[in-house]
Amino acid sequence: MNKLKQFFGKFDAHTIEVFRGSGVALVLRAVGAGLAFLLNIVIGRLLGAEGAGLYFLALSVTSIMAVIAKLGLDNTLLRFIASGRAHNDWGQVKGVFNTGMRIAGITSFAAAGVILLMAPWIADSVFSEPDLTAPLRWMSVGIFSFAMMTLLAESLKGLKRIRDAMLVSGVIYPAVALVIIWPLVGIIGASGAALAYAFGTGVGAVIGLLMWKRATRMKGSATEFDKSVLWASARPLWLMSIINRAVLPWAPLFLLGVWSTAEDVGIFGAATRVALLVSFFLMAVNTVIAPKFAELYAVDDIEAIGRLSRIFALLTTVATGPLFLLLILEGDTVMGLFGPEFSKGGAALAILAIGQIVNTASGSVAYLLMMTGNEKDVMIASVYSVLTLVFAGMFLIPQMGLMGAAITAAISVVVMNVVGVIYVRLRMGVWVVGKI
Repeated sequence: MNKLKQFFGKFDAHTIEVFRGSGVALVLRAVGAGLAFLLNIVIGRLLGAEGAGLYFLALSVTSIMAVIAKLGLDNTLLRFIASGRAHNDWGQVKGVFNTGMRIAGITSFAAAGVILLMAPWIADSVFSEPDLTAPLRWMSVGIFSFAMMTLLAESLKGLKRIRDAMLVSGVIYPAVALVIIWPLVGIIGASGAALAYAFGTGVGAVIGLLMWKRATRMKGSATEFDKSVLWASARPLWLMSIINRAVLPWAPLFLLGVWSTAEDVGIFGAATRVALLVSFFLMAVNTVIAPKFAELYAVDDIEAIGRLSRIFALLTTVATGPLFLLLILEGDTVMGLFGPEFSKGGAALAILAIGQIVNTASGSVAYLLMMTGNEKDVMIASVYSVLTLVFAGMFLIPQMGLMGAAITAAISVVVMNVVGVIYVRLRMGVWVVGKI
């Protein structure tokens, strides 16, 4: 009992604020995760492993292009909007939003056009899957809509509109897609699932924009934000985001599509989405804790940053434990929910889950570095991780197929987090794991 009192006695006002925000985020993240999980099961059941493989290949290409097109502006917008709000500088808040969204809108629209035109070549020459052309063309529209949706969600986080951000980034898209996917798949097969994705993310982006306008109404006028300042922060984050949000999550699936069958890709894509549930609690906390890190760093409270990161690394790991054990021990059963063809992916799921539990145990290390001006360290950690992925993937995936892709993905996640923990210690003298 005394130890419990000592533990909870360390919860200061900042910790309690993150707890409250995380509670809202957790509920909405749970709803979003449930909808996304159900959507993936529906895709697997409706399309089978091979059809799901075509869908995931199209999704990998468009997701990679969307990340590239955003130019690393996700966390840059979050950082400057959170800082401007903390100082009640609404001119900066609106100025950085307008500048960032305008630039990303142009680049993502252009990227969508490129993929639309190159879809036949990508399908035939890269993946040797001619049937991929139509789904890829339909999903190319989602490059623009997904980019806008995610940037609006990050901007809303910067305003501490956590509920709105979570609705935009995690709930609206799968909810809309679930409603329309049944008739669309019945009419045009895998292309219907791709169209459901594009339409769902588009609805999410429109609603996100309406939420932003409501939140910033009557807050003054935007001031011109220096593009060079924006780019100085976004440039290192761009490479980092390409690695963390494009290469690391999608390269194993992409390479599996090159060297294996669409069926293996479908199974691996489903397993990847299940494994991400292990980091469910961490993602909910990250939604709230990232702007809090920026706020604490602005007032030079490094001690509070360290304490906050350790508390939530411990809590998220403990909360994740039961799910992790389920995926390790009953992976075949869980994968069987997607259909009989998917059951053989249980071992791959267990390996992917190990990578995600390391990610969870490391806490919000990447956000801590990014929100404290150490974007270059995140980039370096990302480079180590992607080099590991490339070498492991080139050796393991051609030889081991599905299992090789799972091992490659897990190792790269572990390297990214371990290097990040070391950099936080070197730069700030803070351990993000250990005693609180």
